[in-house]
Amino acid sequence: MADLSLFSILTFQRRPGLWRASISPKVNASNTIKGKTMLGFVTEDDCDSEEAAETAAKRAIKKL
Repeated sequence: MADLSLFSILTFQRRPGLWRASISPKVNASNTIKGKTMLGFVTEDDCDSEEAAETAAKRAIKKL
């Protein structure tokens, strides 16, 4: 499980009413998680609200 404080979350509206979140490590991009280089990623599914997108991002980080 990754520490939430090591990541920044940016929510954005993909289309009207559809939100996603971009997750990036706060430290150098050369850091590795489970042997893989982490540059950042976007949540898989569209969410109905900005809050839901942020919650989805936090769940994704915890899965790392």
